[in-house]
Amino acid sequence: MRRLLTLLGNALFVFYCTAVGVYLVLRPWTGRTAVPGLFGSGFFRGFISGLGLVHLAAGVADLRMLSRTLNEEQTTAPGPE
Repeated sequence: MRRLLTLLGNALFVFYCTAVGVYLVLRPWTGRTAVPGLFGSGFFRGFISGLGLVHLAAGVADLRMLSRTLNEEQTTAPGPE
């Protein structure tokens, strides 16, 4: 049961990172009116998109770990005899 909860937690983390990452990458560049000051600068929008890329990288890394874990579990599980 504990193993299942760990896998479910990892799957939810992958979903979170992917969703937030895509949002942060795309949102600063979508149809917004010009915002004065810091929030309207290209540097700030680039920073926010960079945070989105970090989230996407974390999601991909955790997805690879989750996939490896499931593959190891599948190969070490005893088959039907």
